[in-house]
Amino acid sequence: MKILLVSDSHGDDESLRKIASKHNDCDCYVHLGDSQSNDESIRPFIAVKGNCDFYSSKFPKFLELNSPYGKIYCEHIPFYQTSIPTLKRHNFKIYLCGHTHIKKNEMVDGVRVINPGAIAYPRDSWASYAIVTITENSVKCQFYDLSEI
Repeated sequence: MKILLVSDSHGDDESLRKIASKHNDCDCYVHLGDSQSNDESIRPFIAVKGNCDFYSSKFPKFLELNSPYGKIYCEHIPFYQTSIPTLKRHNFKIYLCGHTHIKKNEMVDGVRVINPGAIAYPRDSWASYAIVTITENSVKCQFYDLSEI
């Protein structure tokens, strides 16, 4: 299973279209909030509501997805520091979040935590998105530089 992850595009729908077009072989396209667009403008991405998403009331606060590796929990603001025990109790194996504008891929107490960074206004080295490849036994995350599209 391949999931394309983006976050914090802040109205840059053109970059979302280019990213989706370049990686049209993904099984799922997830926007982790602050698209500042509506659901039609960001297709094929499904999205969670970010703190700057005033244009669409259709975005849910969180998403739960299934993968070969296990359950995935998606939300915008990373509350994993306090919610890892709850995620583990409900058998979530992967936690996807945005908001910080900083890339992250690490294990936190047995849960894989991934943040694709930001399309707009990155707070680390470069504007980024990620592709997560999931099998029954592994979760691999590859970050991509937006400027290379």
